[in-house]
Amino acid sequence: MNITLQRMSQEIFEDYYEQSIEEYADEHVQAGNWTEEEALPNAKEQFKQLLPDGLSTLQHVFFSIQNEKQESIGVLWIKIEDKKDERRAFIYDIKLHEDQRDKGYGRATMNALEEYAGQTGIKQIGLHVFAHNKRALALYEKIGYEVTDLVMKKRL
Repeated sequence: MNITLQRMSQEIFEDYYEQSIEEYADEHVQAGNWTEEEALPNAKEQFKQLLPDGLSTLQHVFFSIQNEKQESIGVLWIKIEDKKDERRAFIYDIKLHEDQRDKGYGRATMNALEEYAGQTGIKQIGLHVFAHNKRALALYEKIGYEVTDLVMKKRL
């Protein structure tokens, strides 16, 4: 399976940005972190702080994930930082279009990211995944990601 990561265009970024704010707000509601009333304003504020210059924000890299036919099948957003004398990437978002899931593209995208990391001197890739996202958790564990932190709660 041949996946390529192409730098995201401004047009795709604008659509992605608006949709992602809503999805991020929904994820926090689903996780029990925010109420429905506060979710959208909180998500907008966090995105504004993370990406003050949008697609041109320093250290943030946005890719369009493309299949063998060079069709866009999803997006990948990473931040690259140099920490402790080591270049690291953190995945802020990886998202395949709904009709492209369960075809092996998630694993292929992660492999393409590792290839990119090797070419750019990145030595470590981190990510956050909501606990209710069982599909993503299973994939990350299968390809060698380890839990580094764990936050737990109990509803009373």
